[in-house]
Amino acid sequence: MGQASAVDPEILAARALMAQAVPGLDVTRLDTVQARELANKMAMVFNDGQPELKRVETRFIESPGGPMRTRLYQPERAAGRGAIYYIHGGGWFSCNVDTHDRMLRFLAAESGLSVFAIDYRLAPEHPYPAALEDTQAGWLWLRANAAALEIDADRIAVSGDSAGANLVLALALAARDAGAPMPAAGALLYGCFAPGLHTASRETYGTGAYGPTGPRLDWYWSIYLGPAAAAPPLLATPFHANFKGLGPQYIGVGECDVLADENRMIAARMQEAGVAVELDVWPNITHGVLQMTLNVEAARKAVRVIAQTLAGWLR
Repeated sequence: MGQASAVDPEILAARALMAQAVPGLDVTRLDTVQARELANKMAMVFNDGQPELKRVETRFIESPGGPMRTRLYQPERAAGRGAIYYIHGGGWFSCNVDTHDRMLRFLAAESGLSVFAIDYRLAPEHPYPAALEDTQAGWLWLRANAAALEIDADRIAVSGDSAGANLVLALALAARDAGAPMPAAGALLYGCFAPGLHTASRETYGTGAYGPTGPRLDWYWSIYLGPAAAAPPLLATPFHANFKGLGPQYIGVGECDVLADENRMIAARMQEAGVAVELDVWPNITHGVLQMTLNVEAARKAVRVIAQTLAGWLR
């Protein structure tokens, strides 16, 4: 990779607002609870309870870890009975349905689809496979209750950003291997799919000026894998899986993302396995942009494309 590309000025301004809200945050050097609270406070900068929707409902469902908070978003104008099951990012360490609330509202409004999101258990208190088990529990609950929610259980796509993309891909692979109902499609958004991928984009954009550093990614992986780090299971590191039989996949990643090359690589591997893939590398965009729809036009544009793509596949 050559010289680093310039970052969208609106993203730079948004990142400045985050730094102003929580100056000098380094989650690796703080107590877990304090670090998570500060990381979530930083992410909340871009949430304002908009756009308004027909229905936004928070409820608790049973999961392997006990009651799990979920949130359902239903738009004013429904485009059929499809839905998106969304899993948030945050390095398996932070974030929740509140930190992603505006983006999830925007996704529902732009797609015309119901969006269902969960608060899975977080590392390091709950390393692999806790987050995946909760993701699977949410998927099974959504399918079982689809009719009551005016959703077609066979028209549910999965989507997630960063660590969330890892989890929804693992969910689809596990369902396929078990012969269970699979997601109809997927949208994997600047996902992290395996540790130890020392790519050119990591070297160029993992300095800290563009979002998470390379060492920070390594730290996220270490707390997620926990005792499994010495021999990571395939579902924890789905980059190495066989993707044959998956539904169509949209892969979106910023040009200036530390994970850009990793996402290019997994798109190529999926195509080689016969999966229909749409790869979108957003110019001048960094990691975490999708939570910035309040301030960044490029973020709104990206969510619109994701929404339209999934809505098209679920018709």
